[in-house]
Amino acid sequence: MELLYFISGVLSVGVVYGVRLLRSVKSSHTELLARHQSQSNISSIRNADIDDAIDSLKVLVKDIQTNMEKDQYESLSEINGKLRDGILLAESNNRKISENAKVFNKNVTDAFNEINGLKQNIKALIQDPNMLTRY
Repeated sequence: MELLYFISGVLSVGVVYGVRLLRSVKSSHTELLARHQSQSNISSIRNADIDDAIDSLKVLVKDIQTNMEKDQYESLSEINGKLRDGILLAESNNRKISENAKVFNKNVTDAFNEINGLKQNIKALIQDPNMLTRY
């Protein structure tokens, strides 16, 4: 008899443990389903936004292609003209910089020559024996 009580006790504990385990698994499963549904909703919204963006980009590309066919690259000739003006301006600036560099080099050379002349004059004055008697 005691063996029957023991077996029924073990079975009842097993059944209670199994039911409790199933409830926790069911709640985990429900929570995972809710999370999955939330992520699925977010990704479908993002997918719809991306599809709209792709459609607008397709329309934009189509408009650009039709405008280029209509203009027959007139905008490129305007860009080439502006580029030509920029090149001329750069060449002019390059010439001015070159002239300024020549003037600067001449000024530096003149200053260096004047400094050397002053050094020579000072040496001559120092070596002059009559300099002390003059002052």
